[in-house]
Amino acid sequence: MTPSPVAIVTGGAGAFGSAISRRLAAAGNHVIIADLDLARAEQVAAELCREAASADAASAVHLDLCDTTSIEALIAHTTATHGRLDILVNNAGYSPAGGLDTTSLADFDRTMQINLRGVFVLCSAALPLLQVSPAARAVFVGSRTWLAGGNPAYTASKAGVVGLSRTVVHALGASGGTSNVVAPGPVDTPLVDNMNMGTSREENFRRYAEATPLGRVATADDVAAAVAFFASPDASFITGEVLHVTGGLQLAPRL
Repeated sequence: MTPSPVAIVTGGAGAFGSAISRRLAAAGNHVIIADLDLARAEQVAAELCREAASADAASAVHLDLCDTTSIEALIAHTTATHGRLDILVNNAGYSPAGGLDTTSLADFDRTMQINLRGVFVLCSAALPLLQVSPAARAVFVGSRTWLAGGNPAYTASKAGVVGLSRTVVHALGASGGTSNVVAPGPVDTPLVDNMNMGTSREENFRRYAEATPLGRVATADDVAAAVAFFASPDASFITGEVLHVTGGLQLAPRL
């Protein structure tokens, strides 16, 4: 029996991550849910195993993207337990509140450490496994802000993710692997609340929906569907791209 492809989803216990993990598990992958909140990751993994009626559908591993040792331990666990890695979804992220004149240097540094430095370390550590996969996929969850601007720390980190993903294109290309970015607009999740934009949650999302040509904001499942597409055989000749999952909001000015 051919072993299932193996996927790592960072931040896999969160709103985006659990939706992405569910899609990848449904497609027949074993999903390693890597999250700072191990208890929640174990809960999500158990849910996916029940849904798939298989104890091999998902597993949970603690991951702290600020800690190089934690990142290396994740890859060591993946190697020892599965001997392969086929899909790496860099989904975990952090965003502080604040603008250019109010974001603290500590918040800026923490955002870059999680959203960009941690992603770089993980991609580097995972590269030997991905390069020997028959169909490696690296998928990065970015943000519309890389085009339009926004919180300086978050925007800079997500612009960096786009650049990093294109370096991964060249690292995986010779072995047939791909690297792409999914860039959502506002989604009804706690991450958007943390950005502290506007006067209230209701007002924020009303403005977002009105500015979006399709008349609504994205859902976590919208984002998960795009990630699952890039992770699938259907996207085997697509690499180096940024797919905006925004309902057309990427055409609007900064909100």
